Amino acid sequence: MRAELRWPLCRQTVTLYHADPAARQVTRVVVRGAFLDHRRREVMDTASQSGTAFLLIIPERSARWGVDYTLAPHDRVYDGEGPEVSYDAWPAFVPASVPGLAAVQYVDPKVLGGAPSHLEAGGWWTHAGSGAHSLSN
Repeated sequence: MRAELRWPLCRQTVTLYHADPAARQVTRVVVRGAFLDHRRREVMDTASQSGTAFLLIIPERSARWGVDYTLAPHDRVYDGEGPEVSYDAWPAFVPASVPGLAAVQYVDPKVLGGAPSHLEAGGWWTHAGSGAHSLSN
């Protein structure tokens, strides 16, 4: 018998954006049944720095990574059903300019009992557009 997780918090709609420079296009996919959590992140040192972080969870039952959608570092996640975005508009389509938008830094597919279970993705950035690496493009 295969173990199955329940996803009571995965009730949100998100829009995923993936830019393809070779084709000069942006792919847009709407996923229903996801969990997107935005939060503040603070780093305390001699000069306190704060920014925004997010965690995205997409259960395999909602959409299959690599089949129904693509998600990779530098992609974008929009809270809700987002607009179409042209490739020429992509450089300006950043969290600092678009409320509800997040920029992906990592993608971590999870497996349970030998089968895909869910995808976790996340990232963080300052209001200047930097995080572990620049998320302004």
